Amino acid sequence: MQPRQDDGREDRRDRRRDTVLEVRDISKSYGPNRVLRGVGLRIGAGDIYGLMGANGAGKSTLIKILSGAESPDGGEILRDGEVVVFPDPLAAQRSGIGTVHQNPNDGVILDMTVAENLALDRLGDRSSPILFSRRRTEAQAVEVAATLGLRFDRQTLRSPVRDVGVSERQLLVLARALSRKPRLLILDEPTSALSAEESARLFDLVRALAADGMTVLFVTHKLAEIDQLCDRVGVLRDGAMQGEFEPVPGRGFDWTTVLTALFDRTPAESERAELPPGEPVLALEGVRLREDDPHSLDLELHRGHVTVLLGLLGSGKTELLEWIFGATSIGAGRRTLDGRPFDPGYPGAAIKRGVYLVPESRHEQAIIPGWPIRSQLTLPFASTFTRGTLMRTGAERRATATMMRDLGVVAAGPDAPIETLSGGNQQKVVIGRWLLGEPRVLLLDEPFRGVDINARHDIGATVRELAATAAVLVATSDVDEALEVGDRIVVLDRGRITADLALGDAGRDRLIAAMSVRRTPSPPPSEAAPSAAGKESHA
Repeated sequence: MQPRQDDGREDRRDRRRDTVLEVRDISKSYGPNRVLRGVGLRIGAGDIYGLMGANGAGKSTLIKILSGAESPDGGEILRDGEVVVFPDPLAAQRSGIGTVHQNPNDGVILDMTVAENLALDRLGDRSSPILFSRRRTEAQAVEVAATLGLRFDRQTLRSPVRDVGVSERQLLVLARALSRKPRLLILDEPTSALSAEESARLFDLVRALAADGMTVLFVTHKLAEIDQLCDRVGVLRDGAMQGEFEPVPGRGFDWTTVLTALFDRTPAESERAELPPGEPVLALEGVRLREDDPHSLDLELHRGHVTVLLGLLGSGKTELLEWIFGATSIGAGRRTLDGRPFDPGYPGAAIKRGVYLVPESRHEQAIIPGWPIRSQLTLPFASTFTRGTLMRTGAERRATATMMRDLGVVAAGPDAPIETLSGGNQQKVVIGRWLLGEPRVLLLDEPFRGVDINARHDIGATVRELAATAAVLVATSDVDEALEVGDRIVVLDRGRITADLALGDAGRDRLIAAMSVRRTPSPPPSEAAPSAAGKESHA
């Protein structure tokens, strides 16, 4: 991976002497758990500063402190050389700090319309008119959306945010943050729910903003994004900064050095043999995601095999998995499980037959806020842990502790609230939930979204171990993830299979070509803006 040669890094390096944000010796503990241990960093004007860290390294806590959502136990924050204190997020905004958190739902109000969410800052402004006007709000929303080059039709503007997909919510929050014209913009995994085209447009916009002097703190797990965008990368591990690294001109970052600082070792590339398929477990025939689809698809899943469903936003992969699980209906199709008809009318019926789903959005579809890890983990099989009408909490804790140990979940214990876990550890809990049962088919929708490299390897290893006794179907939009975990890769494009390849035949170029086989080239950003009206997931 090499940085672009015309990305403005040299100009930004010249301006770095003007420090916009300095963090000195920041510390934070939650009870006996020390999350941040004397963190320090400096970011200059117009700098795009990448921040990397394994799950649980303290990135989210640092971002919460910088955005006013949490207070540090010690240390100082300086803005333009002056010590500042942020008692709440509004104080941070007034100081010129804008934050886009990893979970889009943290930045939206689900029951308000898209227009109202886009115009939320102006609706709350004391200078705004007392009487609400939908026409005025929609006009303001269109103006805010244009900051990111988005176009919404009237129907979408008037729809509740809960009715649009995860990527549309992320774009909405990004547009609103940019409309404030912050001096420092904090982006926490901003591309985790975006398509490749949407991510490319965001990168172009971030470069342009940095060229105009805006400072960006860019948090990501993706090495390619750091290479494409960032001037420097800082590494956070176990709550402490492990160093800062700059790209070598013409060669990019020395990733061996960076990853050694990130993990205290160099993660080994997983060399693995393609597993032969066992007996067929699940068969899909004559599947049409919509009644008017001109093509149908057939798909068979085998025990001992990890099949990857690879497709872009709108390809239909989420709809297909939810239909298999009995969570939604489609145009047409037949399902057969272990040679017997399989037609679950609701998810509970699928669970009884051993068909389990890890959904696309763990925050909205898989996690119950405020519940401890043990309750999250045992929820689908609560009857196993009851005696009469009472929960057997001792058995629940023991089962949870075993699962946490087996999957490497880092947490204070089975009774820790799920919100105290990093994204990767939350995802391990969601997957571990189904390992308490007897899976015949495990469906995973974007299981690696928002998790770091080590957690991705851990989850991939768990999935492949499970494939010894069950059929596994993983849906993803990331080619590298598909190549890492799959024995067979099926490319889906708007409800149609465009490639079905064994791992040995599936190269990056071949998969990318299959993903775009029926798509016309996208116009450049100056000629067209992305529409946010379509969606992949059912929120």
